[in-house]
Amino acid sequence: MIGACDIVSAIHTTKREQFIEYVRIGGAPICSPQIGAGAGFDTKLAGKRWIGETTLDDTIAACERFDMVPLLNAGMPDAGFVQPKLAWQTVSREEQPDKIRTRMALKLPGGTLEQEIVEEPVRGGVRVKSPITQADELYLLDEFLDLSLKEDLNPIVEYVRNIVKQIDGRGASSFQWAVQPYELLCFPDTVNTVVFAMEDQETHYRLMDKILLLNEKLFDVVAAGGGDFIFLGGPGSEMISPRFYKEFLIPYSLKATQIAHERGLLVYSHICSPIEPFLSMGFYNQMGIDLFETLSPPPVGNVQSLTDAFQKLNPAICTRGNVGLDLLLNGTEAEVYERTEQILRESAERKHMVAASDYLFYDVPEQNVHAMCSAVARYRA
Repeated sequence: MIGACDIVSAIHTTKREQFIEYVRIGGAPICSPQIGAGAGFDTKLAGKRWIGETTLDDTIAACERFDMVPLLNAGMPDAGFVQPKLAWQTVSREEQPDKIRTRMALKLPGGTLEQEIVEEPVRGGVRVKSPITQADELYLLDEFLDLSLKEDLNPIVEYVRNIVKQIDGRGASSFQWAVQPYELLCFPDTVNTVVFAMEDQETHYRLMDKILLLNEKLFDVVAAGGGDFIFLGGPGSEMISPRFYKEFLIPYSLKATQIAHERGLLVYSHICSPIEPFLSMGFYNQMGIDLFETLSPPPVGNVQSLTDAFQKLNPAICTRGNVGLDLLLNGTEAEVYERTEQILRESAERKHMVAASDYLFYDVPEQNVHAMCSAVARYRA
């Protein structure tokens, strides 16, 4: 017998429509391994070693090699895109056979911020120096926000529109920047962000309020350009406390997601580190998330089981995962296939996309990804 969801699936004309429809109402299971976002799997398939050289076309081409329905991530520019005075400038770039070291600076009227990124082949880039490391430097972030909020960001609409055109229905689009207001645009690292908040909550709240206003302008841009999702990140329990989630992260996440939903956008959240006890505390149910990943048991996560996690997460939230990267990296095709079948059985009554426990690393064997996709295709047949 053909059900309503099967009829909806049958009339999809693009993978983009299929992905969005599944997030909204579910249906026959789909496979959507996470490819891109600087993890390196698409870099390898493109025949490249430096992840920083990977293009969106490389990511699209990698997804096209598999029987999957992708979500394609694109970075979102900030006010520096429309105002050169607010753009980071490369101060130096040292290229060596085993690493590339890039130093950048942002000159503001009140002073200069600096950051440093080191990239290694296959492994990608790591920021070894954050722009803000001391609380007395936060005035520069305040200044950056004030200047950014004065700018007309509408020229970025064309940037978004071009990304959507490039994807051309071959997947849904997700636009990514430091959306979570608590992150302070990632000017400080996570540890210092928490310290600054605890030391001076008034300043932290003021900065978050301004970031929420900036987000609102950027949500308008993404919606006007035809984007589908915004990426709402969040650290796992190894980085921040329940108190910090309750006081800073949940209230402002909800404000951000409500604004996004008012503009017709969907919200995607990826947390690949330990999420318990926040899952049991119901935190993710309070944030307005449409698509959440991942509910991973040990050794790659810390939920008791996928079944237990489903009991704690609002069924209205679509989930994605959970073939462990440990298995994808080191297991056989048969083992990946078997684990995928198990996930399909455990998630039969849920909106759950079969995927990995994280974005696919450079060294994941291509045949193991095919095994995961094949298991889903056979299940659907």
